[in-house]
Amino acid sequence: MEPREKIIEKSMDLFFRKGCKSVTMDDIAKENGVSKKTIYELFTDKTHLLEECLKHLYSQMKLQASLFEGKYNNVIEAMFRMHDAHTDSLMNMKKTFFDELKRYYYPVYKKAIEYFLEFHQKMTLHFIERGQKEGIIRTDMNKELVTKALIEISNVMENAEFFSMKEYSRKELFKEVILSYVRGLCTTAGIEIIDDNISKMNK
Repeated sequence: MEPREKIIEKSMDLFFRKGCKSVTMDDIAKENGVSKKTIYELFTDKTHLLEECLKHLYSQMKLQASLFEGKYNNVIEAMFRMHDAHTDSLMNMKKTFFDELKRYYYPVYKKAIEYFLEFHQKMTLHFIERGQKEGIIRTDMNKELVTKALIEISNVMENAEFFSMKEYSRKELFKEVILSYVRGLCTTAGIEIIDDNISKMNK
């Protein structure tokens, strides 16, 4: 891995753990075991580094989605396993990071949300189309409208003003919010797969 990529990875972890406001370029240099001069040779300023970290996060999301999809026999199984990979602590860190990013680095936040939204739209539409081919998602629906609805439901679920992670676990929100909607999109075969996975999840 190139030094620049290593710095981006370690910086992303530091931003998640401590928040993007409190972390300084001195902290970045110390975390990476390099001089601050080296950091500035690679990144114009903290805003530039944040932008590169978000690009890296975007690439990780795409890679993770492709890896999970290739491992499982159907799209519902893949959805459950992707959920399993996201812990409550990780989601709390991400929420804190993006809340601070929105407040203190809004132009960076706005740009990031645009390409994350595009990614989620493509992945959700793909999820629906693949499920239809597999016979587990109904075909009698407006795919574009359902895609938008699923994304909005996910956004609300991650909004701390509506659902605090202190009150509800990610597992509970996934089961009661996301799956309740997805279940309505499924054929009988799809519902059976959901019920089987919920039973395993509850053990």
